[in-house]
Amino acid sequence: MNTEITTDRKQLVQVLDKLPESAVKEILDFAEFMFAKRYKKKNTAQKRMRGAAKDPILKLVGMADVEPFADTIEHELYGL
Repeated sequence: MNTEITTDRKQLVQVLDKLPESAVKEILDFAEFMFAKRYKKKNTAQKRMRGAAKDPILKLVGMADVEPFADTIEHELYGL
């Protein structure tokens, strides 16, 4: 662990020890908000990927890329 981080954590604990419980609760709420904000993007992407694996429609995507469907779709869509 980085010495600077350790020092900051120790200082934070010292300050928390001096605050009333209501202020500690506010700081905890803020810390949880910061944690959620920082890691939300990563978790959201992971949840989307898990959801896509369960979606029956998404399982079929790409099925029409093989013959004889591919030519028919291109003809219908693009007139090729």
